[in-house]
Amino acid sequence: MSGKFEYNLIDSETKGNIFNNPVIKNYFNNEGFTENNDLMRYVSETRKGSIVYDVGTGNKSLMVIAGVHGDELAPQIAVIKFMEEILNGEWNLRCKLYIVPFLIPKATMQNTRFLDYKDMNRQATNSGITKYIIDYALSHNVVGLCDCHSTDPNKKPGYSSVFCSIRPLVESSMIARYICKNTNSRLLPVYMAGSTIMGSVEDESNLRGIPSVTCESVSHVCKIDPSGVAESYNQLISFLNYFKVI
Repeated sequence: MSGKFEYNLIDSETKGNIFNNPVIKNYFNNEGFTENNDLMRYVSETRKGSIVYDVGTGNKSLMVIAGVHGDELAPQIAVIKFMEEILNGEWNLRCKLYIVPFLIPKATMQNTRFLDYKDMNRQATNSGITKYIIDYALSHNVVGLCDCHSTDPNKKPGYSSVFCSIRPLVESSMIARYICKNTNSRLLPVYMAGSTIMGSVEDESNLRGIPSVTCESVSHVCKIDPSGVAESYNQLISFLNYFKVI
C-alpha cells in the first residue's frame, strides 16, 4: 500500500524555491524524482516555508529532519529518497513519523549554511525555525529525533559520525551507538548536552526531553556526493531500526 503524507507549515519566514538551486534541480531530474507527481506535489509546498510531513500510526512518534544547514545537500536528498519509498509503499511504518527534508528552504535555495547570516544550529534556544521545530516535536509527543547533516571531507569532523550526549538523556548515546554499530559511522559523544555547542537542534532536544542525535555523512559542501546520500540514508534507516518501527 502506498503512503500518504499530511503536512503542516510551521514557519513562512523560511520560504524559498529549492529548485532555484541548480544542484538540487539537476539531481531531481537525473534521479527521476520529478516524474513522481505525488512527491513533487509535497515538495512544492516548501515554497511556502518550513513544512513538517507526517505519515504512519503507532505507539511511538519519531522525527527525522535535514536542511538545518542549507548547503549540506546529501542528507536532504536522502530524506527525499526515503519519502519517495514511503509513497511507493516500500515501507511498513509502525509509528507516527514526522519528516522535514528541507527545514530552511530559503537556505537550501541559496545553497548556504546560514539563514539571514545566522547559523540556525546555534539558535535553537532563541526564536526561530530551529526552536520552532523542537517546540513542534514536543507538542506532538516525539520520543526520538534524528537531525541529518553532512560534513565536507576537508572540514571537521570530515568523516561519517554520530554526535550524542550522555546527560541528561542517556538514550541519546544509546541511539548513537546503535547507528554507529550498523553503519560506517564513528561515535562522537559529549557528557552533557549543550556543553560544547550551544543552541544546536540535537542538544536542545536532549535538554528539553527528546532523545536526539546528529548524524553526519561525508559530502562536499554545496554538492551532492552519491556516497554521502547513501551514508545519510543508512543512518536514517538505522535510527528507525533502533526504535523497531520499520
